[in-house]
Amino acid sequence: MSGELKETGNMGQVQSPVPVKAKEKKEPTMEDYFRGGLFVLVVLLLAISSLQFVGSVNQVIYTWFESEYIPIIRAVFNLAMVVFCLYVIKYYLLKKKA
Repeated sequence: MSGELKETGNMGQVQSPVPVKAKEKKEPTMEDYFRGGLFVLVVLLLAISSLQFVGSVNQVIYTWFESEYIPIIRAVFNLAMVVFCLYVIKYYLLKKKA
């Protein structure tokens, strides 16, 4: 029975093995390397800018709000940052899979 095909229950039809289509792998070009390097550079700039933005917002919070409300405002801001980051990651990963 090792090489035999079995009935599938589909009106007595026999299921034949179908080869899986493999994606053709192309050799990376200079443009692919350039795009990858540019992506890494943009991600680094984004990370630096994001850290500076968070620092600036913290300074604004300390300037505008009373000291008793600062932990609450910072918690809300940090929660908003986490939600935003999770949304971006989810969107990027879902877009990448499709």
